[in-house]
Amino acid sequence: MIDYSKLAGQSISALTPYKPGKPVKELERELGVTNSVKLASNENPLGCSPKVIAALNEFMPEISRYPLGDAFYLRKAVSEHYGISGDRLLFGTGSNEIIELAIRTFLAEDECVLSPSPSFSVYGIISQAAGKSCKWVPVNDAFKCDFEALANAITDKTRMVFLANPNNPTGEYFTAEELEAFMQKVPEDVIVVMDEAYIEYADAPDFPDTLKMLDKYKNMFLMRTFSKAYGLAALRAGFVIACEEAIDMMNRVRQPFNTNMAAQVAAEAAIKDQTHLKAVLAENQRGKEFLYSEFEKLGLKYVPTQANFILVNVGNGEKVFDNLLKQGVIVRFFGSGLAEWIRVSIGTMEENAIFIEKLKEVL
Repeated sequence: MIDYSKLAGQSISALTPYKPGKPVKELERELGVTNSVKLASNENPLGCSPKVIAALNEFMPEISRYPLGDAFYLRKAVSEHYGISGDRLLFGTGSNEIIELAIRTFLAEDECVLSPSPSFSVYGIISQAAGKSCKWVPVNDAFKCDFEALANAITDKTRMVFLANPNNPTGEYFTAEELEAFMQKVPEDVIVVMDEAYIEYADAPDFPDTLKMLDKYKNMFLMRTFSKAYGLAALRAGFVIACEEAIDMMNRVRQPFNTNMAAQVAAEAAIKDQTHLKAVLAENQRGKEFLYSEFEKLGLKYVPTQANFILVNVGNGEKVFDNLLKQGVIVRFFGSGLAEWIRVSIGTMEENAIFIEKLKEVL
């Protein structure tokens, strides 16, 4: 018999694959519940702009055609929105493909990446799948990035640092001053990838304006996505902003038709409808303030967030997660160093109220 674990190699066979949640309807069938509330994946509860739906309907007769390999119209829309050259943009199937492209393009065989921990687990999964390693540097007790420890962890084998800001799963952020101080310590041949998947939600006055830092730091990449605030999670559309030379190298590795045309059409319409985005952000703010207030009434410690989710200490995260699941409320439990915590996505006001009602029952 063929031993496929040997054929795949040790780095692949030792991987723990990312486990997606079960479909909501399947969970309802198994648990005998109805009208479940899913607050586990940081999705936009208001959905995408109506203009996205209209654009997709208009596009449907063209579904037999291959997508535009250079994402021409989407590139133009994003370029105009941010006031940058289109040559500084590369599009992919969400941030995950951008992460993979960056690692495949710039990491040599014996080089590694760094990231604070806890953070987005996919950095480690993709690194290991590519035969590289991801070294995790613990955050401090307040879940803030320890930039001194991170800088000290950089060696001559470090090629890339992933920094999620706001961070997932904590919702924490670091300031413009902190990032500037860190960048001055980073060697110019170490790439700092800013994962800004939730940046539209960030409203802290000292949050970094990384677009203004790109000309100063040629080794900084900015990853952004249409999955979260723009409500296009099912279509998988993300992009990276970097210097022209870096984008040129990544384009040599990128598959020719990597971003499907429906995603391009939807993302173009989404970024052009900033009125809908403002409504999404306003609803998120309302939900955030409501959940903060309710957690405080319950005496629960939480991490103030700059995103559309909140990490809250419930004592026994796994037990609360399981009991909420039986009540038809789906949140996220991580275990390991976050065993006392659950992460809850901010939903509609109705969903938030249901979550609090069920949380009171299970605590």
